Amino acid sequence: MQALDAVKKKIATTHDLLSVVKTMKALAAVNIRHFENAAHGVGEYAEVVEDGWTVFFKNSGVIPHERKGKIAVVLAIGSDQGMCGQFNDVSKVETLRVIDELKSDGFEVSCWTCGERVRGALEDAGIAPDLNFKVPGSLRGVTGVVNEVESSLEEWRRKKGMGRFSVVNNSFAVDGTKVTAKHVLPLHSRTKVAEWTGKSLPITNIPARDLFSTLFHEYIYISVYGAIVQSLAAENSARLTAMQVAEKNILEHVEALESDYRNTRQGTITGELLDIVAGVEAVSGGGF
Repeated sequence: MQALDAVKKKIATTHDLLSVVKTMKALAAVNIRHFENAAHGVGEYAEVVEDGWTVFFKNSGVIPHERKGKIAVVLAIGSDQGMCGQFNDVSKVETLRVIDELKSDGFEVSCWTCGERVRGALEDAGIAPDLNFKVPGSLRGVTGVVNEVESSLEEWRRKKGMGRFSVVNNSFAVDGTKVTAKHVLPLHSRTKVAEWTGKSLPITNIPARDLFSTLFHEYIYISVYGAIVQSLAAENSARLTAMQVAEKNILEHVEALESDYRNTRQGTITGELLDIVAGVEAVSGGGF
């Protein structure tokens, strides 16, 4: 009976684990859509800001000021939680590539991270991040993290002459996640300003310096915000995949345990019947 009870306990524990995995799987599936919609929304707003840049450059023609310092910041976005496969490892590998590239160009590189897991992976690779930001658990928390990054960037630009800023993050796609690196600053590292497609170019009454400042802050904001929500969508996609694999393995394990339970139960019943028969034979002197 002890062997039978032990197998029953294993089955119950495995079913509890299966319930947790199914819950995490459902949450990941919901979160993917949630953060994907946010990424789509910020992408549309980025197009508006890009139109603003086009108007600015067409009317003003020059960038008021740009830092020429040799300090570069690379922000690696990962996760605070595990169970998402190679999500943080691929972010680490791409971050190391970007750091090596910047160093070969003569920059003094400072690495920042968003996520304890990617920070740990980089530390294991010999890179000690100067700043680490917490990965937001919801869309409401993204704005707060972006504001922290913006404040830190402004401080480093003002006090240390930081002139280059790059972001490494995983992105969600229909055919799977992929890691990307975007050079946000300096501005001349952006793609070429698009041609204005309207009938006439808008004219603003805003002083060029004020317009530049507004566009600059919006550009930084959407660059970091977009990278974080894309990473969150990719993280949940990776977790969904991991939970699907875990669910399959657990179901196979449950099937094996149930088979073991049936065999153990049958063996127990057979043993009890043999004991009864032996007892009857002993009482009757070997005859019926």
